[in-house]
Amino acid sequence: MSGEWLWSLGLFGAGLGLSLGLGKWVQGLGIDDAPDGVRKHQDRPISRLGGVAILLSLLPLFLGLHLMLDVAMPQAISLALGFSGVAYLLGLWDDIWHANTKLKLLLLFLLCVGVTSLGLVPASLNTPWGAFEHPVLLIIGSALWLLVFTNSANFLDGSNGLAVGCLLIMLSGLALLSSGAGNAQITLWWWPLIGALIGFLVHNLSGSLYVGDAGALGLGALFASLGLALQIEVWTLATLALPFLADVLMTLIWRARKGRNWLAPHLDHAYQNLRLTGWSHFETAILYWGFTLTCAMIALIASRAGGAAPFLTFTTLALVGCVLWLMHRRAQLP
Repeated sequence: MSGEWLWSLGLFGAGLGLSLGLGKWVQGLGIDDAPDGVRKHQDRPISRLGGVAILLSLLPLFLGLHLMLDVAMPQAISLALGFSGVAYLLGLWDDIWHANTKLKLLLLFLLCVGVTSLGLVPASLNTPWGAFEHPVLLIIGSALWLLVFTNSANFLDGSNGLAVGCLLIMLSGLALLSSGAGNAQITLWWWPLIGALIGFLVHNLSGSLYVGDAGALGLGALFASLGLALQIEVWTLATLALPFLADVLMTLIWRARKGRNWLAPHLDHAYQNLRLTGWSHFETAILYWGFTLTCAMIALIASRAGGAAPFLTFTTLALVGCVLWLMHRRAQLP
């Protein structure tokens, strides 16, 4: 076994072990989600500090890697990590002190505009009709992408294992894409992250720990911003995220048509409907994991094909996703 694989295995194991241990520790801190009989149907209070356990697992490993490798961090990746960190803190604010929803959304919007204005944008938006390279359009589009996906990760965090399991697949897809694109300088950094997320999932799938707003917003922001920082093809990135995007955007459109407040708590997402009709947490998570893994595999194939393949793949799968969402809505809640 080569030295690089030994390092990778060690970092993965360290992330996994720290996450398992710290996940157990945060459960005793008393910052819990209590059942409310409306959206939270667990039989006891559950800690919502899973995001804290994940972060504390990663910090010493990332610091050690930084000191060991002594490689200057590219500006785009620094912006992505900064964006993820501030999104994490906004979520932690909500986890501990119950932040005002509108204020939190406004601050996140300003953060998205800020980092894209500083350069966290793709080089271009490629379509079969040519490449769009206008700086203002790229900033607006990138800010909307960051805002929508970061919130999507939080919206889909309502069933054990679903959101973080899907994000684990998406981030693994990014790791493969970045490796294929020659970004070898960040290869080792993926392993502790993957280990920490799996360690969290062990607790989460057992129903003993939630990732919380900090974890959901932080991980959602990490995926969305790293995709831009690594210059992953926009359509490939969107295809990786399609199960989240389809459920969230179709739900928002449906609620708008019904005249319902977008910011009010609700049970209108497809995964929530599945839970209400008797699906278990694990069954629901497996379904979304399957959708996400399928999208990831197709995205990787389309990315290798190049040309118009990523755009055509995204539009085709997006149409399929919308049709499936509508079929589900009509079957479950006519």
